[in-house]
Amino acid sequence: MDNLALQCQCGTVRGRAIRVYPVDGTRVVCYCRDCQAFAHALNAAERVLDAQGGTDIYQLPPARLQIHQGHDQIRCLRLSSKGLYRWYAGCCNTPIGNTLGPGVPLVGLIHSFISDPFAEQKIGPVRARVNLKGATAEIPRDSVKTAPGQVYMRKLLLRMLLWKLTGKARPNPFFMGKSPRVTPIILSPGSAVEHNGATD
Repeated sequence: MDNLALQCQCGTVRGRAIRVYPVDGTRVVCYCRDCQAFAHALNAAERVLDAQGGTDIYQLPPARLQIHQGHDQIRCLRLSSKGLYRWYAGCCNTPIGNTLGPGVPLVGLIHSFISDPFAEQKIGPVRARVNLKGATAEIPRDSVKTAPGQVYMRKLLLRMLLWKLTGKARPNPFFMGKSPRVTPIILSPGSAVEHNGATD
């Protein structure tokens, strides 16, 4: 097991994921339209999306994610009033991760916030490719075969149950009790988010 260094593009927001190793946590690539909309809203599509519109995400419990610096720059948006909480660094519009809510023991850590030079070894290979219908180009068959999405959901639900039972839902760096640490922006379709002036 090891720690994973985390940092936004400009270095203002920093943290780490603790006790990271390939067999615990799940690395997925999501091709859904909402993940794509998040990247586009932050003008970060070129940094975040792959050639088929996928977002590389490492899923882990909230208790294993720590933010050490730049708390005042953490922002949140939702694509609808009931959508995922999507967190980013307001200083440079770096996507950080996604959460379902304060009671759900899951953070989808987006690769753009991972700065560790040994990340590939620590988080391991992509285990699943999901929401394939949202892909913007054809995904190579070999990529889909080596990371099937069908079994992934069952394993993830079991893992989330284990994380909840073992107390890994808290502390959550994005919530204070049942409330998000910052008020989410509800993003209208096609809108873009302005950042605080750091250059991309």
